[in-house]
Amino acid sequence: MHDKRDLGVRLAAFYREMAEWIGQKRKHFPLPSHEESRDQLLAYLYMKEHMPPDLMEALEEEGLLLGGQEPHLIATVEQFLTYLRTPFDRGEEIRAVTRNEAKRLLDERTEAMFGPSGRSQRTRIMVTMDEAWADEPDIVERLLLYGMDIARINCAYGSPETWETLAAVIRRAEERLQQQLLGKRCRIYMDLPGPKIRVDRLAVHTGPVKLTVPKNEYGEPVQPLAGIISFGPSQPLSPLPHDVSFILQLTAEEEAVVEQGDDLFFADVRGRKRKLKVIEQMGPSCFKVLLSRTAYVQKGMKLWRGSALFTLSSALFIPMKAFVKTGTPLYIYFDDAQFAAAKDERGVKMTTTLAKAWRNVRAGDRLYLNDGQILARVVKVHERCVEAKVIADGGKRKTIKQGTGIHLPDSFIHLTVPPLTDRDLEVIPFIAEHADMVGLSFVHTPYDLRKLYRLLSEQGASSLPVVAKIETREALHNLARIVLEGLKLPAFGVMIARGDLALEVGFEHMAAAQREILMLCRAAHIPVIWATQVLEQLAKKGLPSRAELSDVFLGKQAQCIMLNKGAHIAEAVRLLAFLLANEDSHVGQWTDRLSSLE
Repeated sequence: MHDKRDLGVRLAAFYREMAEWIGQKRKHFPLPSHEESRDQLLAYLYMKEHMPPDLMEALEEEGLLLGGQEPHLIATVEQFLTYLRTPFDRGEEIRAVTRNEAKRLLDERTEAMFGPSGRSQRTRIMVTMDEAWADEPDIVERLLLYGMDIARINCAYGSPETWETLAAVIRRAEERLQQQLLGKRCRIYMDLPGPKIRVDRLAVHTGPVKLTVPKNEYGEPVQPLAGIISFGPSQPLSPLPHDVSFILQLTAEEEAVVEQGDDLFFADVRGRKRKLKVIEQMGPSCFKVLLSRTAYVQKGMKLWRGSALFTLSSALFIPMKAFVKTGTPLYIYFDDAQFAAAKDERGVKMTTTLAKAWRNVRAGDRLYLNDGQILARVVKVHERCVEAKVIADGGKRKTIKQGTGIHLPDSFIHLTVPPLTDRDLEVIPFIAEHADMVGLSFVHTPYDLRKLYRLLSEQGASSLPVVAKIETREALHNLARIVLEGLKLPAFGVMIARGDLALEVGFEHMAAAQREILMLCRAAHIPVIWATQVLEQLAKKGLPSRAELSDVFLGKQAQCIMLNKGAHIAEAVRLLAFLLANEDSHVGQWTDRLSSLE
C-alpha cells in the first residue's frame, strides 16, 4: 500500500494543474449555459492525457477508482482528496457537479432529445422505417406497442412524398392506440442524406443479357423499357435520362438511316422476334427507343428496318445488378458521357454520386462497398475514371446494385465534399417542418453544426434537436470540439454510427473508438445513440446470435439503441424492450445461483 499522505500530495498537485488547465481552456470555449458540462469534459480530457499511470494505479490500490466517474470527475477527485485528508483549492471559476446532479443533467437532455419514456427502462428504442410500411400501417402500430420510441426516416432514400406518407402513418398509429387507451407517443427522426458516395449507374458489357420489361400479376407487359441507340462516333447524352435502362451502339450498313417513328426489328438470342420503337431524336445520331417485350441481346446481333441493316457493335445495360468476386476489375467513371462511351469489355463499370469525392483518390487507396462486404483497391487513376480491383469478397461472389454505398477511408473526401451537400440543402425545409429530430450525417467539424443550426433557424426550427452522427476519422478527431459546440444548441445528441466508422478506423479499433465516444459524451452529459447491426440477424432472419445479445448489453450504456428494418423487426423490438427492462434483474438471479455453494 502507498503512503496516504504522499498519495494525497501527488493527487493535489495533479488536481491543481488540471484546474489551471481547465481555467485556461474555458476562455477558448465560452458557453452561454452548460458550463458545468464543459468543465467536466475538459477535466476528462486532461485526465486522459496527463494522469500519470503510476498515480492512477496507486489510487486504484487504495480503492479510489476514477474510471466510470467521467460525469462528475472534478467532484470525485475532490472527494478523494478529502478522504486522503489533503487540502485543495478549486478556484472560483471551475464548476463541479455531484453524481446526482450529473444524472439529472443527462436525464433532462435525454428527455429533451427523445421525449419522455413511458416504460421503466430509460434507454429509448429507435427503429428505421421501411418505405413499404407506408402501405402496411399495422406494422407501425405493432412496433409502437412493442416498444418503439423513435421512428427513423433516412432521407438518403425515397422522396419527400414517401417521407410525408410514412410520417402520416406513424401519427395515425399513435392516434389509434390513444383511442384504445394504449397511448404511446413517438418522435420522428430524419437523417440528412449527407455526402455518402453511392453507385448511380452500373453496367457490364458482357452478354447475352436479359432486358426485362415489367409485367403485372397476369404476366402482361405493363410498361415498355426505355433505351438509347446511337450511331458511329457520336457522344452519348450527358446526363443520361434516368428512365434509360440500356444503350445500344449500332453500325449502319450501306448508309442506312433511322428517323423518329421507325421500328427496328430483330431476333433476340433465343430467336424471339422483337422490335425497338424509335420515339424521339435526342441528339445527332442518337435516339430514344422503347422495347415492349423482354429480350436477350448481345454484341453482333442484327437489326433491320425494311431492307436497311444494322449491327449491334456495343451494348451497355443499365440499371442492373452486377456480380463481383476477388480479381474483378472496377471502373468508376466521373460522368455519364465517359461512362456510356467506354468500350472496355472487362469488369464492372459505374458512375457514382458525388463525383468530387474522387479528386483526392490515389493508387493504393481502399474502396469498401456494401458496408464493407467487398474490399477493392485503386490500381490507377485515369483521366476519365478510377480503375480498381476487388481484393476481398468474403469467400463468395457478391452483388453490387444501384444505390450501393462506397466508402473511401484513405482518400480525405472531407477536403473536397462538404458534409451539407446540395441535396441536404434541398431537404432541410421539409425536415424542419415534419421532423422532431434531425441527424447530421458525416459531420466533420464544429463548423458543420453551426451551419446546420443557422439553416434550421432560417426555417423557423431553431429548437429542433440535432444529432451529430460520428462516422468518420475526422469526426472522431474533432469529437470534443463537436460536443462543445453541441452544448450551445437547445437539444443535442451523438450517434455512434458504427457501420461507416468501423470502415474508417478499422474493425480492430472499433471497440476502443465506441468506448471513447461513450466516455467523452458521458463526461459532457450528452445523450448517445448506439446504432448499426443491433440485433440485425434477429431482425432479418428471425433468430438472434449470441454476440448480438452481448452487444445489447453494451448498448445499455447509451441512452438510445437503434434497430434497422427487417422482415422480423417487430420481434426484434419486442426482445430489445424486454432486455432493456429486465436484463439487470435476470443477471442478478443467474449470478446468485452461480455463486451459491448449495
